[in-house]
Amino acid sequence: MQEKDSGSTSNVRDADWASRGHKPDAQALGVYSADSDGAVLAQWRKRILDVAEEQIRRVGHRKTTVADIAFDLGISRANVYRFFPTRAAINQGVCARIANRILDVAREISQGAVPATIRLAEMFAALHRHIQLQLAEERHAHELFVAATDGKWEVVKWYFDERRGYLKRPFVRAWRPGGLKSDDAGNAAGCIMAAIISFVHPGLVEQRIGGGEDVEDELEAETRFVLQALGNAPD
Repeated sequence: MQEKDSGSTSNVRDADWASRGHKPDAQALGVYSADSDGAVLAQWRKRILDVAEEQIRRVGHRKTTVADIAFDLGISRANVYRFFPTRAAINQGVCARIANRILDVAREISQGAVPATIRLAEMFAALHRHIQLQLAEERHAHELFVAATDGKWEVVKWYFDERRGYLKRPFVRAWRPGGLKSDDAGNAAGCIMAAIISFVHPGLVEQRIGGGEDVEDELEAETRFVLQALGNAPD
């Protein structure tokens, strides 16, 4: 059986892909559980992604194969494909995990009680640090995320939408007393994202650092510019 490497647009947030006419044989997988089929599917999808992520972090997504994943799990490639239609779908699932860890940073800051502008400044710095640390210490995970953004994978669209939502949240709270519509906050979040994209986009951060730029100083300057532009927004 050849590796199924074609691109996939399967929704990475749909944990029940396999249940739509591709239900795996639980006994063939050695699964003996009183849990529902959905719970078994979720359990095995998680196990496959655990192994895939470990291998990707070790050797990179280009060298990780379904055969290797199946071997580590003690199952056949055919059974792996019952949960994920292609290897690309596995890559999307692992990328979603990486994206969620980055979003955790934005999520925590967006829920803080400090003024909106302070939350934004903290979010810019934290998102940049996370990408920079991943580039330095988790090279293969960074490469997967760059491939996803360059390839415009579906998981990246979801990630950008979620990140924009966390940028929007401080303004929704701050502007509610002024009677501004939620669209105003959404437009502001989009403009802010455009202003700082080169500091939080994995590929662009890599280019900046590789070019020897003083990225931290430039991010501070860009942050000051954005916050000054938002100076009439209430805290």
